Amino acid sequence: MISQQERRAVLEACRALPSPRGTDEDFDFIMHLVMTVLDYQLRGTTISRAGAHFRRGPALRLKTATDLRKFFDQYPDDRAGNTAAAQELWGYNYWNRAQQLRQLLEHFISVGVTDKEKLRAWAANSDFEHDFQGKVKGLGFAIYKWLVMRLGVDSVKPDIRVHRFLRRATGRALSNEEAVSVVESVAKELGRSARELDFSIWEAEG
Repeated sequence: MISQQERRAVLEACRALPSPRGTDEDFDFIMHLVMTVLDYQLRGTTISRAGAHFRRGPALRLKTATDLRKFFDQYPDDRAGNTAAAQELWGYNYWNRAQQLRQLLEHFISVGVTDKEKLRAWAANSDFEHDFQGKVKGLGFAIYKWLVMRLGVDSVKPDIRVHRFLRRATGRALSNEEAVSVVESVAKELGRSARELDFSIWEAEG
């Protein structure tokens, strides 16, 4: 549990942060899924290049959930098949990310989420433990938070930069839940959105 002293330390650290220079992009349904499996634990340049590769080719023909499902139907759901799919999608041999995208797509189809508006509604009403946890191997709490934030949910993603910022402020490692709770709390006190504060932390820790 966060102590009052720790909360005050986080509050003052956040108070010193400027407004973020940039914000998240406005993706379509397929790009939201693609970035969910790409935008974690990879270098920024790799993510940018993979995203650019996808936009130049696959994005032009993969417009719907049905399109993406038909694309995956061409490739066996094994390491070789998913490596080939990954090469086509983003030009890298990240077969596990292609497998995650395949599974994420099937999960959303299974709950009737097949376009951006339905995905946005899902994000606004979803709960990590009930609606995301364990659905796709390797996609955890921080990735869920980043997905729903991109869809407009006012929250924080407890990634490595947020944890590093909070460790420096409090002097200890916080759990994911503590990190989200304390940043959301101080954002409210500072009159800022949690999403904006998250972006400020991300830029400051870059």
